[in-house]
Amino acid sequence: MANKTTPRQEFPTHGLMPRGETQAAEFVRKYPQYDGRGVVAAVLDTGIDPGAKGLQVTSEGKRKVVDYIDCTGSGDVELSDVCAEELTLKGASGRTLRLNAEWKNPTGEWRVGAKRLSRLLPGEVWMSVSAERSQRFRKNAQQLTDAVLAKKGAVQDKDQGKVSEVSKVSEVSKVSEVSKASEISAKSIKTKDSDTSKNLTEELDAQVDVLKTLNGAYADLGPLLDCVVFHDGEQWRAAIDVDESGDLSAAAALGAYKHTSDVGELCKRQLFYYTLNFYDEGRTLSIVTCAGSHSTHVAGILAAHHPEEPQNDGVAPGAQLLSLMIGDHRVGSMETGVGLTRAVNAIVEYGADVANMSYGEPSSSPNVGQWVQTVAQEVVRRHGCVFVSSAGNEGPALSSTGSPGGTSDGFIGVGAHVGYDQMLAEYAMYETVGDTVFTWSSRGPTPDGDRGVDVYAPGSAITSFPAYCKERLCLRNGTSMSSPNLCGVAALLVSAWKQEMGGASLSPYRVKNAIVSTAKPIGELHGAGMVQTDSAWQFLKRYAARAAEQVSWRTHVDDSRRARGIYLRNAEESAHARFFNVSVVPVFPTSEKARLEHDSDGESGRLESQTQFDFEQRLLLVATESWVSVPDALYVASQGNKFAARVDATKLQAGRLHTASIDAYDSTDVDRGPVFSIPVTVTKPLHVDASACVDLGTLQFRPTEIVRRFVAVPPGATRAHIVLRASNAAALESSPALFYLHCMQLEPATRFRKFFMRERVSIGHKSYAAGGGSAEQKETKTMDVIGGATLEVCLAQFWNQLGAHDIDVRVEFNGIVPANGGGALAEGGPLRAGITVHGSNAVARLDFIAPVRPEYDVSPSIVLTKARKTLRPHEAVISPLGAERDTHLATGSALYKLELDYRLETTREETQLCLHMPAVDTQIYENWADNFALAIFDANKRYLISQISYTSPLLIKQCGESLVRVQIRHRSAKDLEALKDIPLLVDVVLKSSIRLTTKFDMASIFTSTVSSSAAVYRGGFIAKGSRIPLFIDTIGAAVPSEAAPGDVLVGKLTMSRHTADFDFEYVVPAKSIKKPEESTPAAPKTDKPESKEEQDQREMNEALRRVRVDWVKKSRDDGVRTRLVTDLLANSNDEQRAEVLAAQLSALDATSSALPWSEAACLTAASARRAVGIADSVIELTRTQALTARLYEKAQTDDEKTLKKQAELARTQLIAALTTKCRALAALTHGSVSATASETCADYVEVDGSDNDETDASEQTVQEYERAAAELRQWAAADDVSVVIATAPLHMARHQYARALQPVLAWLAKAPMKPANAAERRSMVELRNQLLAKLQWTIWSAHFRAIAPIESPATYERL
Repeated sequence: MANKTTPRQEFPTHGLMPRGETQAAEFVRKYPQYDGRGVVAAVLDTGIDPGAKGLQVTSEGKRKVVDYIDCTGSGDVELSDVCAEELTLKGASGRTLRLNAEWKNPTGEWRVGAKRLSRLLPGEVWMSVSAERSQRFRKNAQQLTDAVLAKKGAVQDKDQGKVSEVSKVSEVSKVSEVSKASEISAKSIKTKDSDTSKNLTEELDAQVDVLKTLNGAYADLGPLLDCVVFHDGEQWRAAIDVDESGDLSAAAALGAYKHTSDVGELCKRQLFYYTLNFYDEGRTLSIVTCAGSHSTHVAGILAAHHPEEPQNDGVAPGAQLLSLMIGDHRVGSMETGVGLTRAVNAIVEYGADVANMSYGEPSSSPNVGQWVQTVAQEVVRRHGCVFVSSAGNEGPALSSTGSPGGTSDGFIGVGAHVGYDQMLAEYAMYETVGDTVFTWSSRGPTPDGDRGVDVYAPGSAITSFPAYCKERLCLRNGTSMSSPNLCGVAALLVSAWKQEMGGASLSPYRVKNAIVSTAKPIGELHGAGMVQTDSAWQFLKRYAARAAEQVSWRTHVDDSRRARGIYLRNAEESAHARFFNVSVVPVFPTSEKARLEHDSDGESGRLESQTQFDFEQRLLLVATESWVSVPDALYVASQGNKFAARVDATKLQAGRLHTASIDAYDSTDVDRGPVFSIPVTVTKPLHVDASACVDLGTLQFRPTEIVRRFVAVPPGATRAHIVLRASNAAALESSPALFYLHCMQLEPATRFRKFFMRERVSIGHKSYAAGGGSAEQKETKTMDVIGGATLEVCLAQFWNQLGAHDIDVRVEFNGIVPANGGGALAEGGPLRAGITVHGSNAVARLDFIAPVRPEYDVSPSIVLTKARKTLRPHEAVISPLGAERDTHLATGSALYKLELDYRLETTREETQLCLHMPAVDTQIYENWADNFALAIFDANKRYLISQISYTSPLLIKQCGESLVRVQIRHRSAKDLEALKDIPLLVDVVLKSSIRLTTKFDMASIFTSTVSSSAAVYRGGFIAKGSRIPLFIDTIGAAVPSEAAPGDVLVGKLTMSRHTADFDFEYVVPAKSIKKPEESTPAAPKTDKPESKEEQDQREMNEALRRVRVDWVKKSRDDGVRTRLVTDLLANSNDEQRAEVLAAQLSALDATSSALPWSEAACLTAASARRAVGIADSVIELTRTQALTARLYEKAQTDDEKTLKKQAELARTQLIAALTTKCRALAALTHGSVSATASETCADYVEVDGSDNDETDASEQTVQEYERAAAELRQWAAADDVSVVIATAPLHMARHQYARALQPVLAWLAKAPMKPANAAERRSMVELRNQLLAKLQWTIWSAHFRAIAPIESPATYERL
């Protein structure tokens, strides 16, 4: 490192977009016409931003992006037909929309839909938009609150005689404008003669309280944007009301981007843009945006072109792009099966030459899954697309590549490299290190032994970024960046081939062969090197006539699994020489023309068959290491061949990584290099001795260095402790440095993250003793392990960290495991899946053993944190999907979807839960189905949340009933039929965790009075190999009330803080049977007992009477009902009269959930007065008896229980009568209160009742209403919905609208969301809106009007 006093002459621009070390820059300078021209590159990602710099035109001036497609459906808008009158129509949001007179619509047919803006924006953009909207809204809401407070103060001053203070109200009003007409003047303080100062003060207090409640509950659900769609005679067009004004009279109607290049502005202040597509013959509008910044950066690396700054160009500036958004807005830009399936269909439809996918996830099995196979067989093999994908950022440990790029055939998997130019321009390093692979870049091999990473490319760049990020260029790194760099190279090669080779066929296999064969060695695993563009082009030209370059090679190693390479990882696999049969089969490209249905004359099929007939390879086999033995030669025709291989790892050094390869050379051209290579990987682990510890020694590090060691985890071990020690002497002599400690085990058919730890450790950042000495830095990291499987301990000095460091590494193992019969342990340890006990066992016994070492601090505990419920679908429907987007590429037929509906009920607010469907979730790329997704909707059909394959904890804020809709897509309806009754597992987090009692002897479970035997284990310590029993009190478990018999309580069993926890399940037993209360026999009666005949006659008469009473409620004919009532009352006692009149009252007010003055209530002035009279009769008949209910709260005798029952019935009838009376009086006093204020009226604080549209009720009626309401509140809960609806109008009659609004808001906030109370909720919402209109608080009226379609949509949203 040299000190400089003068700056460089120029900025190292060439390092911003690294193309030098891949020869790409030189290739384009050498062949400027081969810069990607004629190539379409598909980008499967979050969607490219239409406003990004460098992504507007190609080097030829063509449109850079041929189309923007939302493959996920998250931007879909369902449309419905409407009629327009005089260029206006009603939008899906409820707004009236004014149309542009210049729009051409020959058919006169209009379609409308609506979309929430929040569902179209990336998280950061929505946060910005929402913050601005909330700021504006809260400012206006605060002005309203200030005005109310000012008026309250003015009224208080007036009451105190300070009249002069009233003038302050008008001053407040001048700064409290909420709308054009908003002005609060002193005249609004006037009160009616009937209003008292107390009532006025109460109303103003209530207004303050209501505004506080409204402001506290305010949440911006985002604008609902109206969309208008029509056909202009040539194509579909759409206009979006982006400013929520309803005025589209000057709006442009955009067409599909692929036809028109139309781009719209969705959020002006945020520079956020959109394009459109139309599907299903104009029935579905697709608003295409981007779900994040990732795709734009990827596209910039691949093909950006900056006409004024060519130094910032991407790798292939002449290529065109196809933006395929596979990241779904609804799940945080995660890829979905729907998006992946539609993306590959679009690749074929648009004829993309190359495709880049900087996405991926760990998969449980490599090279499997319907989508992965579809890409390999259809997109790559049949349609000839070069498919490039990132290998992942989960390194540096081995076998950390993700799917699809690092695990699947057909893809070119790319790792991330960093070179000098990048370090200089991008990372501002004052001292650089040698060119290297980024530390975090995933490494191979795959679990089945394939290479994993095919090639490396620069893994960082400063290039195009979305306009909404307010950065023109930006630095990002990852294999997400190396993949488009390599894809750009592929685009250059394809472009060159098309222009230079004419119509000669170029298979993706040929391109991959050229790239891999000519890569520059960089010392990485299995020879994966840095891509060299010009070298690859020279290779393509040199071997253009070699037919064998058109094929790929599929290898299978016949082992316990059908692997693609040889991978000996565990101890027993390398303990002796191994023999393998290896099959090698050439894979030939095919074409769409060769399909039987397209090959009418058979010529295409004949040509492909002839190619296979002519194929032969006479191969020479070489093993690169002496411990691998193979035959010298192998003849391979089109059907392949087999050979035997021997791997003897017995003499290899333990604890280290050993690699080799079996290379096959064409005997006619050995200089070409290997035709194919079969990787051989051996991780021969160190043996752990009886101490259960292994010292890995002092590991020495220099910049970029990675050290791997492999340890055979002892059977029965459950936890590993990795201890790092660095002395202060070494630390003081070198720069502090960041290290990655990456430890991992592999388990069959399991994602590598299960036994995975990757921690950052800073060495040299600790404080040491002054003057050196023996002080040291010590770091201990812990991870769960599985016995019998090899553990890789990988320690890497982060790539940009300077200095030399020596670190001592030690690995210690602990384990306490359930013992099998006789204490024998299966290799790897037993009970990986956890422990289950049944509550019906009363006491459960588990035996444990310490097989690895003596274990200390043994203190068993069982904590249950979740209740697992099993739901079955109440509806299951299989139906075909639309053929336009949802077809299977191999068959060409439409996919099918299975939609399953489950009822989910939550009993408390803020419920945390997790949903599982083990047959299809936790999988994406390895999934047998095309897609798994679920969404939760509340009882109003409002969308709450979505999840895809990787389910995660959810928060349901409101209690009540929800609908969980699951969708599974697959090509076969028959296969889906088997899933129509599949259960859904729901894990609900308990409000309070449950601890089960554990003891080391059974007697202690039941009593503490019997002393335990001296031989009983006391806890704290378990000797190695010792077996101890653990007794669990299951009968005494405090099962929560929401857990039903058969449910499972889930938690953890902990034996020691040094060992791994076990998953623990407790099956809830049958509930205990409560013995019925014994009653005291009634005193003997002296009356003559009834005969059986008399008893039968009496019971029959009573039954007939009850039927007639029921018909009083049911009859739809008033005359019939009147005659029934007259007949019944003629021979009835008081109790029966009350029952009959209550039935008649119920018939008069049959819709008690409706507002009394609404049409649904059917209460006319006459029927209301009649209801009051009948209610008074019922009240008079039941009041006395209802009062006696409290006397029998602890009834014991049969007579007392009978009297209690009668009293409770009377109480119920009394409450119903009082409720109906209040409702009838509300209808009489309401007058024209239901008239709503004009939308243009101001936010006016109404308390004086001076509005001209209201007819005042008679004071006598109001007073009667007050008495009835007061008595009703004595008998019924004030927050009961029927009570609120019945009594709120009393405040309205007194012009106390805020007081009426208080219980309405309280009920809406607390009432559970259930279909059963949907009618009540609608009435309460209607009442809330009417009260807000009476208060003239237009800001809140407008708010609730705007969110109404979101909170209560007409249909469920499509998944």
